Amino acid sequence: MARVPEVLIADQDPQARFEMKRLVKQVNLTVAGESGLGTEAVSLASECKPDVIVCGVGSPSERSLQTIEAVLDVLPETPVIAYGWQDDSDLVRKTMLAGARNFVLMPAEPERVLDAIRTVLEAEERKRLRLTGQTKALGPRGLSIAVFGAKGGVGKSTVATNLGVALSSELNQSVVLVDADNSFGDVAAMLDVKAERNIVDLARDIDSVERNTVTEYLTQHDSGLWVLPAPRETLLWRSVSPDRFRKSVQLLSRRFDIVLIDTAGVLNDFSLAVLEEANMVLWVTSSDFSSINNSLIGLETLQQLSYPEQRIRLMLNVISSDDGVRPAKIESALGREFFWHVPYDRQVRMGGQVGRPVVMTDPESRGGKSMVDLARALTGTGGPKPTAKPTSWRRLFVKRNEETAPAAASEGSS
Repeated sequence: MARVPEVLIADQDPQARFEMKRLVKQVNLTVAGESGLGTEAVSLASECKPDVIVCGVGSPSERSLQTIEAVLDVLPETPVIAYGWQDDSDLVRKTMLAGARNFVLMPAEPERVLDAIRTVLEAEERKRLRLTGQTKALGPRGLSIAVFGAKGGVGKSTVATNLGVALSSELNQSVVLVDADNSFGDVAAMLDVKAERNIVDLARDIDSVERNTVTEYLTQHDSGLWVLPAPRETLLWRSVSPDRFRKSVQLLSRRFDIVLIDTAGVLNDFSLAVLEEANMVLWVTSSDFSSINNSLIGLETLQQLSYPEQRIRLMLNVISSDDGVRPAKIESALGREFFWHVPYDRQVRMGGQVGRPVVMTDPESRGGKSMVDLARALTGTGGPKPTAKPTSWRRLFVKRNEETAPAAASEGSS
């Protein structure tokens, strides 16, 4: 995983400074130092050179605004985030003019602070790549979506195969499905495709493969979906390093609109590399206790690793006809809302067993329609839309260059 960002906190109010330090530590970031405003903040920033500076803005605000300007004179490449307790659009505008890159309204949840810090750091990295010409060399990239489940049997691969086919056949997207389950990948069997090459072959040759020749390693399904299967011999995975896998996904993302990655049902070093490379994670869980418990542990683990929480989309896949657990109870246990709810449909599981996804055999069935609607929601071409609206001052900070497709609320998941 990437190095943990170091944060410097500047605030004249010791109690406010303590509160912000508590929030930063709660999301497992490093506090590089803390200080008051003015020359004290500038001197400490010059000494410790943090990754990001978080500056409190009180009333009157002039001293805080001067501090923001002063630290940026000394460290112009270091992003500054302002925070305060006044929901005042004029104050937010002034902090932006002083050079702040974001504003956190207090009191705030720890995840809000982490999201603000991650956003400015990622924007700074994109800026650095643009200035050095590296983004031009890489070229445009498609969306990378990992499908993950914290245990086997939750329907993770079923979701991945149906979603891939729906994106290709229903929405005419250019899509490749990568089987990155390094235990027992079965995407090829679920799609009934016979492949001559697999992910091990591509990873081995990745340094010599070009964008226009990568399809030589893939197999195309009847739906138009391209497939990069896992090897039949599990031990071959030992030759695939996380770094070579990342390079493979990056190459594929320069060839396809969407790279869909089916993962192993465990958080090991390889699956963590997959999640780190993905722009979005569809986290699939069923309603049984072990799946919910494993998901809770897994989500807490990613939080400890400072994984960007905004990338995760939680999905409930109902795999039993007698499932009486209410989605709201699972949401309460996991501490987050479902992005999508796949209803029980016997045809969905049967389709995987015979190599014919339900979105091909019966797209109007409950399961098939849910998968097609999910594909539309992920690409912004239809499906449920979020209803929450930002407050007036937050409209000033709508994120640019979103790394994921628009969020959507699940049908029937309340």
